[in-house]
Amino acid sequence: MTGTTALAGASEAPAEAPEMTIGGEHAEPVPAALSALPGKRALFAVDSYFRDGWDDLMATAPDPWTLLDVHATVLLTPDAVAGRRLEAALDWLLAQDAVVVAAEALRLDRHSTRALWWYQWNVATREHRALTDLLATAGESLLLVARLPRAPIPATLRISQRKGSADPSRRERWQLRHLLAGLGEPVSGLVTFAHTADEPADLVREFGILLDGPDRRRVYADLVAGRDRETEARALIADLYRRTPADDLSRTAARERAELGTPAGPWDGVVLGGAAATPCLSDKAPLVTGVTTAQWEHLKAQPWRPLRFDRTLPYRLVHKAGPAGVLLTDQVAAPDGAVLLAGELPTAHRYLNDVPRSGSGLDLAPILELAGQSAYVLAHAHHGAPDDARFALRGLRAALVPGACAHRRVRIEATVTEARRDGLDLAFGFFGLDEGADGVPLATATLSFSWMSESAWQAERLEGRARHGLGAEIGVPDMSGTFPSARAVGRSHDDNVVLADPLWRPGTMTARVVVDPANPGLFDQPQDHVPGVALMEAARQAALWATSRHLALPAGQLAVIVLDSGHPGVGELDTALSCTARIVADRGGKVAVAVSFAQDGIEVCAVTAEVVRA
Repeated sequence: MTGTTALAGASEAPAEAPEMTIGGEHAEPVPAALSALPGKRALFAVDSYFRDGWDDLMATAPDPWTLLDVHATVLLTPDAVAGRRLEAALDWLLAQDAVVVAAEALRLDRHSTRALWWYQWNVATREHRALTDLLATAGESLLLVARLPRAPIPATLRISQRKGSADPSRRERWQLRHLLAGLGEPVSGLVTFAHTADEPADLVREFGILLDGPDRRRVYADLVAGRDRETEARALIADLYRRTPADDLSRTAARERAELGTPAGPWDGVVLGGAAATPCLSDKAPLVTGVTTAQWEHLKAQPWRPLRFDRTLPYRLVHKAGPAGVLLTDQVAAPDGAVLLAGELPTAHRYLNDVPRSGSGLDLAPILELAGQSAYVLAHAHHGAPDDARFALRGLRAALVPGACAHRRVRIEATVTEARRDGLDLAFGFFGLDEGADGVPLATATLSFSWMSESAWQAERLEGRARHGLGAEIGVPDMSGTFPSARAVGRSHDDNVVLADPLWRPGTMTARVVVDPANPGLFDQPQDHVPGVALMEAARQAALWATSRHLALPAGQLAVIVLDSGHPGVGELDTALSCTARIVADRGGKVAVAVSFAQDGIEVCAVTAEVVRA
């Protein structure tokens, strides 16, 4: 973090002015993606309004970076309400190719006005501050939050530049303030009707000022949902007009009333005072200045912001019951359309680290888990999958890079190969970061899935269960059988064994799949079916057991390096699930195994595995 502020008494010489540097020992740095101004980032880092807004954003938004990049605010102040400029401002905003996603009626006070302009009002005259208080507290304000299309420059700066200057002589005809001022008699520079956040950092800080915690989180949730709220905004405008007397904000009429000694409410004082007041001290500079497009273009030319590993993504985003199961720590949309994600692999997970063989080799299980969590992030945060959507896995393939070693920190590069209205096909690259910033290739994966509403899922489930002669109520799974030792299927803990009653005939193994819904590694939360991760684990264990018999080697000396699956059906928990694993090729130590899972003769999953000597 950079930035220096000098605090000096009025009588002190500049050379004697004490300085204070704001650094990492004071607060977590503000990411550069939020502001192109280093000084602003330094000041905001220790600003409690910014920190409140940022903490709530991080807790609410799956992808805060993209959300901030495409959203902007317009705060229409009480002069716009009394002067009946709200509809014109809304229409102008919509004409900027914007979608209004939130609208809030607010009341400002002297504290919120000082907070909003805290870093500019060090140059404001006392008269200007008092008149602004009079204007801001004269009635209610309207906060509009709009989503704009993605662009190299953040939506906040685009709207701020189109808003226009506080100085009427510096406005362009196409700017918002010029439009609103032109709807009546020319008004003073104090009556500007609209305020906007300049940069993403300002949006976050102003949410911290204007909204209390519950309202702030609710509005952030509205931004995430992205629903068009134009109708609600127009209804709110009508309510504001009903409870706010109109005023023409006429300087001429205000003068006449002043001469007669009959001033009208606060507005005559605002209109006449604003025309005569000196707004700022000409020999002083604000702590934070405006920002330009050129500064943002320079910022965008810098390397993409580093991924963070200091906290996990929200657990609900990746469909986990709590933070303990979350492997992903960050995600950001890259300029080329890819999504970059960060993850940390566990070191003592009961399932993901349950590998008996010695050495530093990587296992496929955590790669499959990272792919699944990343898929949820892309679906919800980037492609509009509803929070309550149900997901169906269609296909999953993961392959380890030969000789890949386990890394603690991992970067995932995710690209969409096909996007459908209700599903995605994804491709992943996994890179270990323990040996350098560039990353060591670890694995690749592809994943295909779809999502649907709860009602559609239940209808599909009922139809599937009917094919097995089952009703809607899910029975108790059959946990009986003779289980192989954990080491015989490449595990250390017996409770992770999912195969029972294995039989070997040369080239073919048969078994039953027995999954325990109480196993947190396979059932992080309650499920009404056999999860895809459990079927992939069963295929892994079956391939190791069969190859161990085929090569007459202990399973601990083997490794599954590829799993390639298709999922035409859903595995039921309360009816027998059979597994057949056939050796289909042996190419000098690389064994291909075809694994099929079926219930009542209906195939629910087919997997091809490649097994090599570890």
